Amino acid sequence: MSTIVYLSRARMPTRKRPAPKAATRPAHKGRKSAPAASVRQEHRRDAAATRAGIMQAARRRFSRQGYDHVGVREIAADAGVNAALVNRYFGSKEELFAEIAASAFNIEDVSRGPMSEWGERTAKFLMGALPPEEDDGDFNPFQFLLGSVLSPVAAPIVARHLHANFIIPLAERIGTEDARLRASIATSYVLGFAMTRVALRLPDFRIADTDKVVDLLGDAIQRCLTGADAETVEPGSGIH
Repeated sequence: MSTIVYLSRARMPTRKRPAPKAATRPAHKGRKSAPAASVRQEHRRDAAATRAGIMQAARRRFSRQGYDHVGVREIAADAGVNAALVNRYFGSKEELFAEIAASAFNIEDVSRGPMSEWGERTAKFLMGALPPEEDDGDFNPFQFLLGSVLSPVAAPIVARHLHANFIIPLAERIGTEDARLRASIATSYVLGFAMTRVALRLPDFRIADTDKVVDLLGDAIQRCLTGADAETVEPGSGIH
């Protein structure tokens, strides 16, 4: 009897239930995750293209309308982006304008060749670079400058970059004691001609012989730069 009681009280072994398997998502056929490096590279490429598009749209707008008459929304619309992206990539309209101004005045366009022919090359460049009647909507550095010189915000930016990127390099090429003054006056010839031909559209420039204009303008600029009365400095003494 005691044996029966003992067996009845004994714990019978229980079968262990298998642990539930973790649920897995079915694999999508044909879908592969792109490597992280490839994604970053594509993002950088898209960002660079967006930035370049904004720059191109702004260059055209500022060239045609000037700084004060162009808004961020107009630039963004031309570039096909949201206006917030303009501020994201450039900070503000003023900073965007300054970045364009930094590369607008490149003296290399007329500096290839001897200094004794600088006036003639510049006159030819001006006659070719400044169509008096046509506006193709593209960027023109002279229209960019003339359209913004009256703006209290844009004018100091233009003056700073014009001085740093055009007048100073030209003065270094002149190499005389009064080189900066000569370079500044020569620049006034260039800008004055641009003003009268592009902004004021004087009729005489439309009917005048191109070669005659180049001769007269080129001679005036050249005499200012390297006239017989130029006071040269000793090599290596610098510009004062």
